[in-house]
Amino acid sequence: MRSPQVLAQGDHIAILRDGHLTIEQRRVVTTVPLAAIKEVRRTGTTTLTLVLTDGVTRPLPEGNAYSTPAFHTALDEALPERRDPAGSALLTTEDGPAWIPQWAVWLGVVGFLGAYTAYVWLTGAAHGPGMGSAAFAAVPGLLVGGLGVAVVVRSATDRVLLARRGVTVVARRAYHPNGRRAGHYGFTDVSGNALTTHYGSGRATDEIHVVYDPEAPSRRHAASEPTYATVVKHALGLLTLGGILALGLWGALAPYV
Repeated sequence: MRSPQVLAQGDHIAILRDGHLTIEQRRVVTTVPLAAIKEVRRTGTTTLTLVLTDGVTRPLPEGNAYSTPAFHTALDEALPERRDPAGSALLTTEDGPAWIPQWAVWLGVVGFLGAYTAYVWLTGAAHGPGMGSAAFAAVPGLLVGGLGVAVVVRSATDRVLLARRGVTVVARRAYHPNGRRAGHYGFTDVSGNALTTHYGSGRATDEIHVVYDPEAPSRRHAASEPTYATVVKHALGLLTLGGILALGLWGALAPYV
């Protein structure tokens, strides 16, 4: 089975799925049934335009010299023999999930780096090179330590919930169509939903025990392990990352206290 083809240019994305094409742009998702498409025109080396059965045209995102022809071929092969003359009347539009524009992400990164540079320079200029070096190391320590502690706390909370209401099943190693071992295991919850987990992906066994939360099986699950192993791992993680966070706080506050 061929994977869904994608054309993407910034926030303009087209995805070819079974029986329909979805076009996402500025948080608006438009679904185009393949029966509403008359043809796909190559309007440039890397550009395609949809021609609907009622004559309305719609441009697709620009790809490159390889992705555009591949998408064109896949879409042509997927078009059904019988088309619906209603064309654009068959299209449906809805708001997609919230997203952050790429320019806002880059603006945030540049702003953070600028503020970081200014903070280190001002600290060094006012309190000497030694404190400037401490300030330089403080921000990465705060970020790594703070995020790490948050991850460990969330993982520990999930483990407590799994201990209270978790259901344990046997998960089996997944394999690629060519017979090679995949890096994940598959299991099925009590509702019959097929799920995957990357826990234990480094193990050589074909089966592992997985415990999952029946209220959120896809989001909260883990490889089954002795309680002492869970406690030791989380305690060591909290001590290590908490120490990094403490050093980061010291580096940030020492010049000013």
